[in-house]
Amino acid sequence: MVDRRPTRRQVVGALGSAAIFGSGTAVASGDDRTDAVLDLERDATYPRCLYKRSDDGEWYPALPINVHVRAAESESALERVVRSFSGLDGLEWTSFLPDATARAWDDDQRDLVPPDRSVRRLRFGDEWNHVHCWDVDDERVAIHAHLDVLDLSASHFHRGDYYGEAAREVADLLTADGWQERRPHHIEYGVDDERLERWGETGDLLLVDD
Repeated sequence: MVDRRPTRRQVVGALGSAAIFGSGTAVASGDDRTDAVLDLERDATYPRCLYKRSDDGEWYPALPINVHVRAAESESALERVVRSFSGLDGLEWTSFLPDATARAWDDDQRDLVPPDRSVRRLRFGDEWNHVHCWDVDDERVAIHAHLDVLDLSASHFHRGDYYGEAAREVADLLTADGWQERRPHHIEYGVDDERLERWGETGDLLLVDD
């Protein structure tokens, strides 16, 4: 008999659709994965990178997943993070804008999946905050944070940059809501030195509530 009970990810995604946050539901099919993704993500406790698709159809590690969240309470970590971005302290953040096709590795599904939550913080001019969140399990959330920088040559007319500054602003929001920052926290991204150099300061960060 086929087990038709929804998975944890499906339940969380359904709940999120009624909230301020939007969420994609499609996953990259198994045929779309590359051996490079599997090798890079092997034995990782959090997904390491945000992946995008190249013109030739290959998924590549485009951006660092630079914030790790770990909760010890009974409420899920993702629900707590969602509340931080949608509460009184998060009024500047919105999901009501078109989003890019970001993906990260989900070890349960053994596939690349879209974020469970994506938000932006609007401001005058350039460098809007842009955050993607993935539900790793009940106790952990993986977050990618960057600033959107105007770039007319990019596919969406902007590119992600200033990861360290963006991670710092995520930390400011979440610590104001009771999370505690743990530093130093080094994240092993598994990419080559050239890509790390292009990324610059990634702002590696761990936030906990224990």
